[in-house]
Amino acid sequence: MPFTLLRAHRGTAAVLAVLAFSAALLLAALPRAFERAYDGALGRVLAGGGADLTDLTVELRAHPLDPPLTDPGQFAAFDARVRKALPPALRTVVVPGGTGHHGAWTYGTPVTGRVGERMWTGQFFDLAWLTGADRRVRYVEGAAPGPAGHVTLGGRDVVRYDVGVIREAASMMGLRVGTTLLLGPKGALAARVTGFYELTDPKDPFWDHNRGVTHVDVRHVGTSDQFWVTALTGPDALRFLKPDLDLRYTWVLGVDRTALTAGTAGDAAAAVDRYDRLLAGWSSGHSSYTLHTSLPLMLGGFLKQLATAGTLVLVVLGGLVLVAVGVVALAARLLTDRMAPALSLMRARGDGLARVAATGAVVAALAAVPAALLGYAAAFLVPGPLTPAAVLGPPVPALAAVAYPAVRLALTLRRPLRERRADVAARPSPRRVVAEVTVVVLALAGAYLLRTRGLADPSSGRADPFLMAVPAALTVAAALVTLRLYPYPLRLALRLAGRRRVVAFLGLARASGGGTAAPLPVLVLLPALAVAVFGSVVSGAIGETQQAAAWRQVGASARIEAETDIPPAAAARVRALPGVEEVLPVAEGVTHIGPGYRAVRVVAVDLAAYRRMTGGTPLTVPAPPDGTSGSAVPALVSPSLAGLGTFEIGWPVRRTVVARGTVGGLPGLAPAADEIVVVPYSVATRTGTAPFATMLLVRGDASRAALTAAVDTPQTLVVTVADAFGSITGGPMTGVVLAAFAVVTAALAAYALVAVVLALVAGAADRARALAYLRTLGLSRRQARGLTVVEIAPLIVLASLAGLLLGLALPAAVAPGVDLSPYAGQPVEGFPITVGTPALLAGGLAAAAVLGALAYATAGRAVTGVLRLGESA
Repeated sequence: MPFTLLRAHRGTAAVLAVLAFSAALLLAALPRAFERAYDGALGRVLAGGGADLTDLTVELRAHPLDPPLTDPGQFAAFDARVRKALPPALRTVVVPGGTGHHGAWTYGTPVTGRVGERMWTGQFFDLAWLTGADRRVRYVEGAAPGPAGHVTLGGRDVVRYDVGVIREAASMMGLRVGTTLLLGPKGALAARVTGFYELTDPKDPFWDHNRGVTHVDVRHVGTSDQFWVTALTGPDALRFLKPDLDLRYTWVLGVDRTALTAGTAGDAAAAVDRYDRLLAGWSSGHSSYTLHTSLPLMLGGFLKQLATAGTLVLVVLGGLVLVAVGVVALAARLLTDRMAPALSLMRARGDGLARVAATGAVVAALAAVPAALLGYAAAFLVPGPLTPAAVLGPPVPALAAVAYPAVRLALTLRRPLRERRADVAARPSPRRVVAEVTVVVLALAGAYLLRTRGLADPSSGRADPFLMAVPAALTVAAALVTLRLYPYPLRLALRLAGRRRVVAFLGLARASGGGTAAPLPVLVLLPALAVAVFGSVVSGAIGETQQAAAWRQVGASARIEAETDIPPAAAARVRALPGVEEVLPVAEGVTHIGPGYRAVRVVAVDLAAYRRMTGGTPLTVPAPPDGTSGSAVPALVSPSLAGLGTFEIGWPVRRTVVARGTVGGLPGLAPAADEIVVVPYSVATRTGTAPFATMLLVRGDASRAALTAAVDTPQTLVVTVADAFGSITGGPMTGVVLAAFAVVTAALAAYALVAVVLALVAGAADRARALAYLRTLGLSRRQARGLTVVEIAPLIVLASLAGLLLGLALPAAVAPGVDLSPYAGQPVEGFPITVGTPALLAGGLAAAAVLGALAYATAGRAVTGVLRLGESA
C-alpha cells in the first residue's frame, strides 16, 4: 500500500523530497562552512603576529648565586622537561622543530674598548648561543665562530669569544674580520669577530625570537645614536658566560598555528594559563621561570568575537531551522491531503487508526528520509569540520516530514467517515491554549532575563542554554500570537466591507474563518522575515558604527602627525592639493601640573574652526570655552581636573590656565582615558614666535599617498578615514558574520516563496469547489480571481507585518548578550529603527506572494470538472 500511494502521488512526493534534501543540505553544510570560516579567521588573527607572540618561551634569568648552565646537554634536558609538563590541550599544538629552539644570550652589554683600533662610542654588543641558528645563516666573509679561549691584555687574562655578526654591522659599527671588542663595564670579556653572515631566509619565523641577530638596531637617545647588535657564538662559550652580564636562558616551544581551531582555542588559552602557573612554581635557586607569550591574549580577543558571531549565527540558523521545518511540514500536509481519500477508505473498511497513520507516515518517510540522507551526504562536499549542529540539524526536517502525516491522520481519522471542513478552524482546546500561553510567557521571560542579565550565567560565566533559545522562542511566540489575533482585524474589515461588496465580503469571510492550513504559512513567513529583517538591522547598525568609529579614530577626513614641528611650507603644500577643502593646524604636548606633578596632555586647537570642519560628520566637537579677563588662558579640561580651577602649564611655555568647562576627549586627538587640557591654538607659540603645529587635520578627499608626498617630512604619520574604515571592516570575523546573514537570508526568502505556493496548492481543492459553487450562482471569472487574492493576501500581509515588527525588535532583545564592538570598532549604541530596507524586504515578499496567488487564481478550472462527485484534488 505505501508504495502504491507513493507512485500515485509521485509529483507531490517529489516536492517533499526536494525540500527535505535542500533542508538537510543547508542545515548540514552551513554549520560546517561557518566553522571553517571561524578557523580561517583564527588563522588570520594568529598570522597577524610574529612567532614570538604565538610561541611559548620559557625564560630563566641567571642569578649570580646560582650555578650557570655550561653544557648544551643541560639545555636539552630541560627542554624535554618543559615539553613533558605541557597540558594535554597544548601537546597537539606544540610541535618539535619549526621555530622551537633554546639558547643563552646577554642583554645590554656595552662595548668599552677595542684592541688596536679606534674606539666607537654608543655601541652595545650582546652574545647569543642559539640552537639551529648555524643552519639559518650563510657566512659571506670570514668563517663561523670557533671555540672560546683566553687572551692577555694589559697584563690580565681575559676570556675571548669568537663571534659572527650580521653583515650590515661591518659598515654601521666599524667592524671587520679580526676586530676584537672589549665588553662589560670593566672590559672583562673580549669578542673577536671571525666572520659576517647573511640570513638564508630572512622571513623564517625563527628570527622573530632573535631580531637582534638579524640587524643593527639604531636607537635615538637625546642628540646621539646608539647601535645595538647581537652576535652569534658557539656552544663552547657557555662555559664562560657569567650571570653578571644580565644572562638569560630561553627555551622556545614552537606552536603550530594551523593546529589551533575555533573549537580548541578556548581550551588552549586556558591550558596556557595553567602552564604559566605551573612554571611559576618551579625555581632554580634564587631565580624562577617565566613564560612569555601573547597567545592567550590573541585567543581571548578572537574568542570574544567568536562568541558574538556564534550568537548572531545561532539566531539566523535557528530561524532557518524553523522555516525549513515549516516548509517541509507544508509539503507533508500537501501529500497527506492527496492521500486522504485512500486512507479514509482504509479506515472506513475497518483498518485500525495506528495502521492508517503509519501508512501515511511511511509514504512520507519513503519520500523524505532518503532525500534527507542524500542532502546530508552532499554536505560533506562543503569543506569544514563536523560540528554537533551539522549532525543534529538535518534530521529535524525529516522527522517533521514523517511526524506531521502521522499526527494529522491520527487526529482527523479517529472516527471513520467523519468529514471536517478544512476551511473552518476548530475551537482550540484548553490544553492547547495553556501550551501556547506558556510558550509566550517563557519567551517574554527569557527576553527580560536576556536584557537584564546578559547571555552568560553570572555564576559560571558560560552562555545560558535557555537564553540562547530566546530568539527562536520569541519567533514561535510571535507566530502563535499572530495566529490567534489575525482573524479579529479581518472580521472588522468584513463588517466594514458589507455584503454588497461580494468579492471583498466572501474573501474576507473565508480568510477570517482560519482553517487548518493557516498555521503553517505563518510559521514559515514570520520567522523568515524576522531573521531577514534582523540581519538587515544588525548589518546596518554595524555599518553606521564602523563609519563613526573610523571618523573618531582619525578626527577628520585625514590626519597628519609628526614627531617634530610641521614646517609651514609643508602645510601650504597640503592646502594646495586637489580635493583638499580645509587644513586645521593643531599642536600637542605634555606638561606636568599640580602638587602631584601629574602628566597631562595639552591640545592647542581652534575649537570653533574644528566644529565647522566636522559639520555633517559623525563627530561631535565641544564649543570653545568662554574668554577670561587678564592673561589667563581659558581651557576645557578633563573631569578629573575640573577641581583645580586655575593652574599653570609648562607647555609650550609657562602660562596660567583657567578651567572653563570639561571635555571627555577629542576624536582623533586625545582619547577619553587621557587627562587633557584643551587651549586655544594661539597658545601654541614659543617665546613670541608664530604658532607651530605638530598635527594637521584635513577636510577633503585627498588620498594618503598624495598627502604623504605633499608633507614630505621625516617621521610623519598620515592616516585617513578610508584607512581606518578599511582596518575596521577588514577584520577576519566581520566577513563571516555578514556572509552568514546574506546566505541565510537568501535561503529564507526562497523558502518563504515556496511556502506561499504550497499553501495555495494545499487549499486548492476546497477553494476550487467553493468557487465552482459560487460560479454557478453567478460569480464571474474575474470576481473569482479577485476572491482568491482577497482570501490569501490578508494572511500573507499580516504575517509579513508581524515578521517585520519582530525583526525590528529582535536586535534590542539580544543586544545585551551580543558585543558588536570587535566588528564595529566601538560599542554599538542601540539599534536605530530604520524601516527602509526591512520594509522593502517585507513588502517585496508580500507582493511576490500576492502576485503568486493572483497567477494561481488566473489558471482556473472548469466548473463541471470541479463539481464531479468525489472531486478532491
